[in-house]
Amino acid sequence: MTATNETYLPTYEELYVPPINLTSSALKAGAPYFGAFCDKESKEFMLCKAEEKDPRKCLESNKQVSLCASKFFHQVRENCALQFTNYWMCLDKAPEGQMSYRFCRKTQAELDKCMSEKMNLNRPEVGWMSKVKLHQTDRPKPVEKLAEIQSLPDAASSLKEVPEALDSLKIFKINLLN
Repeated sequence: MTATNETYLPTYEELYVPPINLTSSALKAGAPYFGAFCDKESKEFMLCKAEEKDPRKCLESNKQVSLCASKFFHQVRENCALQFTNYWMCLDKAPEGQMSYRFCRKTQAELDKCMSEKMNLNRPEVGWMSKVKLHQTDRPKPVEKLAEIQSLPDAASSLKEVPEALDSLKIFKINLLN
């Protein structure tokens, strides 16, 4: 998309959402639950992004995903802070520096139990996120605009009507003779 002086660009206030200050290991620890907790908001944003083809039109749904993430991690802190911290620290200190889940099954089980009991949120089965699911939305489907086709000028009936063509032919003949 090319921007011109007439192109609307959102203000900082329209773009701003409070940051979620978490490390990559904490985000990885909470990812399966976050995906289930914010499933509706995430799908709404992805649908908007796919249909609109203009990120400016999806700012509000993008904010909803960010606010849902913030709400989720605040609830985790209120309900399962100790288990969550133990789990993400285990991931962070896993051998080989790859944050591998296989070294942290015990702390994962403790977090799973806490999330289930206190937040009524179960870890989704493996592959749940990639399953095809139908998403119902209230957002109207965008209307596709047909591209305007500009008409081309009529072709000249003779070379005399287009002097540039005559000049090109003269240059072409001179180049052929040399």
